[in-house]
Amino acid sequence: MEPTGSTLDMQMESVERSTVFLRQEHLTLLHGLHLEILSLQKRCSELTCELNVKPPGKSELDLAEEEEQLEARCLEVEDRRAEQQCTLGELCKELTHKGALVGALRANLKDKERRFLDELKRRSQRSTVLNTQLQRQSEAAAYLSFQLHAARQKLQHSRGSRPSGRTGRIGIVIMGIPLGPSTAKQPSGTPPSFLPFLLSRPPVSPMPPTPALP
Repeated sequence: MEPTGSTLDMQMESVERSTVFLRQEHLTLLHGLHLEILSLQKRCSELTCELNVKPPGKSELDLAEEEEQLEARCLEVEDRRAEQQCTLGELCKELTHKGALVGALRANLKDKERRFLDELKRRSQRSTVLNTQLQRQSEAAAYLSFQLHAARQKLQHSRGSRPSGRTGRIGIVIMGIPLGPSTAKQPSGTPPSFLPFLLSRPPVSPMPPTPALP
């Protein structure tokens, strides 16, 4: 399973905290070693002065014993320093590995973000096309309803004005208005909102006339 954005953020925060911790530990270690070295140097200077002066009350045996203690303490400090240096090296290796991992995760996250934006753009364009088609179909349906209503009114008007005892034929044309170079005008009774749609559609052959009612 590929890591999500929250997992990547958590790993990045963990690496940053580890980096800060390592830096603090390194500074603390160096500061402690520096203080220890200064203390030992001071003590060595004092012992050197004591050896040169040879104050009364301390024999050469006591001075040799104290020197051995200082040497043992120096060895202990050196061992601690070597151990801490080894630990610091391991932490640096781990930090380098986590840094490489974070770089790979960032690249993966950027690639996913790019693909997501491309998919979002594609869907947005598709939605725009579908909305345009839906609007055209709605306009066509409204225009057909208007034409049907006009045809019904024309039929009722023809029935009411026909002389009694006389038969005829009434032709009903739905969306059959020819639009030639000299007749490209808005039909009578057509709403203004349908004029661009009407002019953009090809003429439709009229329906065959229906027989008149007796």
